[in-house]
Amino acid sequence: MSLMVMLPQQSWALNIVLSNDDGFETANIHALYQRLKAAGHDVVLSGPTQNNSGKGGAMNFLAPVTPLTKDTRFATVKAGAAGAGVSPSDADVFYVDGTPVMAMLYGLDVVAAKRWGGQPDLVISGPNEGANLGAINNSSGTFNNALYAINRGVPAIAVSYSGTTGRSYTALTDGAVEYRVADIVMQLVNRLDAQKGSDGRLLPLGVGLNVNIPVLVDGVTPAFKFSRLGVATDYQPVFYESLSNSPVAVGYGAGVPFPGISFVNNSITPPAGVVVPNDTAASSERNVVVTGAIAVSVVEGVPQARRSNEDTIKIRLNTLFNQP
Repeated sequence: MSLMVMLPQQSWALNIVLSNDDGFETANIHALYQRLKAAGHDVVLSGPTQNNSGKGGAMNFLAPVTPLTKDTRFATVKAGAAGAGVSPSDADVFYVDGTPVMAMLYGLDVVAAKRWGGQPDLVISGPNEGANLGAINNSSGTFNNALYAINRGVPAIAVSYSGTTGRSYTALTDGAVEYRVADIVMQLVNRLDAQKGSDGRLLPLGVGLNVNIPVLVDGVTPAFKFSRLGVATDYQPVFYESLSNSPVAVGYGAGVPFPGISFVNNSITPPAGVVVPNDTAASSERNVVVTGAIAVSVVEGVPQARRSNEDTIKIRLNTLFNQP
């Protein structure tokens, strides 16, 4: 390998699409948007109009995005406005009245295509209001935004912050925790930019990162630590025959005598017959975050089985596939 290949690539301004699942008006995403722009990157923000946490990779196929029937989450865009459009306060901020993945794809397929004539250098999904750890990632719009971008060939980072703020960007002030979260993300972006591959990509083709930041404590700077997704999670979705039997639902005022989805965690016993995965691996991202570190998991867009599992199944189904 030549010395030229081993040296870090020179950094430059990146074209970035920023999205989330909590809504385009949240403080978390705007703090990062501001930090990225201040660093000289060309950034567009494209997020959903409402809090769409837990929608995973859902999309409304072949359903027109019609005018808003209600105000956006923090009412910066009013009912009656276009269902997909631009913020009245910032020409680089866009919204979609749909699922998180729909909003992210609007950023890729419409905004980026017009602005840069192609795909961006990076997609960042988040920072999310709350952690996305282990098994719950399947349900996360934040995480699935990243997966869809990765599968489009775009390097992507999903970012979640364990300390949920749930407020509008209009509440941001100097020293707000959202800026501390943004600064952590900036460290990752800067390092990836400084250490690009010889092909100029921030991450190898088909690869992304799932990043979880612990609750930040004044005067304490958490360390970065590599992790694996694992299955350990703070909240495991469970279908209850009656939500009145779910401590979480009752705590949120949704403990009604009707069936529905709620959650269990390490301190809540699941309903009889329900098995919740137990994952004590120190490398699992939830268990890393519990130690106070920033968990960084390397992910791929397509859930292809490892070769050993493929071989096991091929052996079990061998006679089926060898039929004349």
